[in-house]
Amino acid sequence: MPLIKSFDNPKSLLKTVIGVVVIGALFGIAYSTASGDIAAKYAADPFNITPEGAKMVGGVLITVYALAILAIFGIVVTEITKIVK
Repeated sequence: MPLIKSFDNPKSLLKTVIGVVVIGALFGIAYSTASGDIAAKYAADPFNITPEGAKMVGGVLITVYALAILAIFGIVVTEITKIVK
């Protein structure tokens, strides 16, 4: 199993840990910039959305948008690099 074998060599987990930390930091930034405002109809039954829940959803959405933009940027840079070579 790859995960169990990676514990034999902890250096192999370094890139994974760095990736998780970067995504966590990105989420922290997105969460802090997200708004906790909710419309009155979503605060009542049947949704019962709290300001904290709205802020969490906003943070996740901002994180997803940022990662999607980063992925598209990476694809464009890769294709331009292939054309230049």
